[in-house]
Amino acid sequence: MSSDRDRLQSLVDALPDSDVRVAISFLAELGEQEIIDAETAAKLDQARAEPGDDVPLEEVRRRLGL
Repeated sequence: MSSDRDRLQSLVDALPDSDVRVAISFLAELGEQEIIDAETAAKLDQARAEPGDDVPLEEVRRRLGL
């Protein structure tokens, strides 16, 4: 096992029983996140920095016919 995995295992083993469910939820959610590469992350940062109007989700759905 790598040292990072060993460290993670140690942290999990040290959790009090009362925090185990929270840790499970957090790790499950973390595992569902899509990993993006540096190029995609840079493009997202650039897009976030550009000025623009916010469009409510309902409007987006309406425009897409959803």
